[in-house]
Amino acid sequence: MDSAFILTVVGLTSLAAALVARGRSRRRLWSAVGKTLETLGFAAGFLLLNVGVGFCLTLLARAVGGRFVSLYHSDDVTILALSVLQALVFQWALEPERP
Repeated sequence: MDSAFILTVVGLTSLAAALVARGRSRRRLWSAVGKTLETLGFAAGFLLLNVGVGFCLTLLARAVGGRFVSLYHSDDVTILALSVLQALVFQWALEPERP
């Protein structure tokens, strides 16, 4: 039930934003959808890299420190949020500068 409510709220605000942007932007909505999918792809890549590096660092800490270090530190929702931010910065860095 909570997921349906959140999806409804996000869907309505996205629809409102698309209607506002449609009147003000020269770009097409499909271009924005393409950029969004590109960002999600980058975010998924960064998430996999971040979790993989966290896994390797955990194993290294176990081997070097000689004591147990939990893998659950890599299972935090903060990693997902930071991966999305990394993807946005990476995507913006790939964009050409406007004069």
